[in-house]
Amino acid sequence: MAKLNQKLKLKLKYKDDLFKFILSIFIFGIILIFITVVAIIIYYSYPAVSRFGIAFLWTKEWNPPKEIFGAATFIAGTFMVTIIALIFAIPLSLGIGIFLEEYCPKFLKGFFTIIIEILAGIPSVIFGVWGVLTIVPWLRRDIEPFFEAHFSNIPFLKVTENIGYGILAASIVVAFMVVPIIASITKDALAAVPKITKDGALAMGATRLDVIKDVSLPFSYRGIYGGIILGFGRAVGETIAVVLLIGNQAIIPKSIFGVGYTISAMLANTFTFAVISPIYASSEVALALILLLISLIVNIIGRNVLQKVIGGKLSRTQFGGG
Repeated sequence: MAKLNQKLKLKLKYKDDLFKFILSIFIFGIILIFITVVAIIIYYSYPAVSRFGIAFLWTKEWNPPKEIFGAATFIAGTFMVTIIALIFAIPLSLGIGIFLEEYCPKFLKGFFTIIIEILAGIPSVIFGVWGVLTIVPWLRRDIEPFFEAHFSNIPFLKVTENIGYGILAASIVVAFMVVPIIASITKDALAAVPKITKDGALAMGATRLDVIKDVSLPFSYRGIYGGIILGFGRAVGETIAVVLLIGNQAIIPKSIFGVGYTISAMLANTFTFAVISPIYASSEVALALILLLISLIVNIIGRNVLQKVIGGKLSRTQFGGG
């Protein structure tokens, strides 16, 4: 009987070890694929990096016939679209997250949460088509004439061409794509606030607004900040919707109504033609390397912040508790 039990234990241990080994292959396979992708991008971008050096980052000219390439135009367009999109998305996302967690009736919370999750899963090309059909005509018909009449003396708000396409159109659509991510994380961060803390504040005479302002938001600010960082990472790499809306001209925009180019849009539009010249192709891969580094940095920062919140590492002193 003892021998039978020992054989059974060995058999079970063998199955457990085999299952663990298979799972280890999966995780190491993913790591290997990631390392391979990074290595290939670095390898193919090396000719451009070695030829242009660090000046590649601030060189404005992108001239394939002369084989002069610089990333400044595309970096500027990328950050303009991303920052303006976040300016629109952050207040809206915070409002949605606060409403869902603090004010929304329980029988509607699940429905609204599902809608937000569905929005997060809609393909970007759908948002891009929606932007072309609605946002661009609206900007061309109403917004740009208004700014041209009242704010033409402000360079950043000056309308040079009343076409609707440009940085602002792309930013508005990207903002709607980022909202579900930030709103969901905001809701989860607010849900992590201890109920006893909020009840205690209410018992002491605080209003619901006071609790949100003085208890919930200070407690969950790290989680909200992490959500914004992840939203930044989502916006900075958006491609198809931006291609349809930004105007796709390799110039540094002087106004939010101007046309421009982002790194991802440039790669999507021209990479298949870049193979005609080795240095052209290498320069585009160098753009991909820059975008990869930006995305990695912001995602690492965001996930580390979120991990601190989810892991319960925040102390009471970090949100004003006793």
